[in-house]
Amino acid sequence: MGSGKYGALTGAIARMKVLDNINSNIANASTPGYKKGVAVFEAQFSEAMANRGSHATNFTAVSSEAIDFSQGPMNKSGNPLHLAINGKDFFRVQKEDGTIVYARRGNFQRNENNEIVTSSGAKLLGDGDTSVSLPLEQFTILLDGSIIADNKRVGSIPVYSFEDTNVLKRGNDGVFVASEDAVVTKSLQPEMLQGYLEGSNVNIMQETARMVSTMRVFESAQKALSAYDNMDSKLAELGSIQ
Repeated sequence: MGSGKYGALTGAIARMKVLDNINSNIANASTPGYKKGVAVFEAQFSEAMANRGSHATNFTAVSSEAIDFSQGPMNKSGNPLHLAINGKDFFRVQKEDGTIVYARRGNFQRNENNEIVTSSGAKLLGDGDTSVSLPLEQFTILLDGSIIADNKRVGSIPVYSFEDTNVLKRGNDGVFVASEDAVVTKSLQPEMLQGYLEGSNVNIMQETARMVSTMRVFESAQKALSAYDNMDSKLAELGSIQ
């Protein structure tokens, strides 16, 4: 297969991966706290074989998915267990297997022990990485995460920030997993909104435009592949005549 054909083929495959990324974003456009993914392209050049001198083959590939952590819109829900973070901080939660992960999705609920948990049962962590238990009576959560009941502070919900959010990878159930060398610190100026949910930062119009553009590039790659097939056929015919 010629180098041009390799380039067209890898280009088509890369665009298929971009379409998967776009479809995932659109599917989560109404998911609270969802952060859209962005496909990262890279060009790869193979070393020429000894009998081809300085020639090399150009490949296009999607190397990874970056996560866009830009702020989503704040939507009022009125549910006192719904929390939204204004800014770049994260909730810290503990999954049932003990793994500590991070989240922006704040549609919390109570479990049978009156602890704040995610929809999948992961516990929201408070000071000292202990679970957050709520009083049975009415309570208020302040901007700094303090939990107030009967005019007393009965607990708090800290939030955390990262020097570099590239250390975070997408996990299951809307959480993010930090690498072992991640630098994470407790936020000194949190801004937590009770009764609100952060919406997805996916823009449907932008994703639709990306889809149309990607489809056009994919179709161009298909046409290039067809043209190379025709060229190969003509070369085979010429070879048989000789």
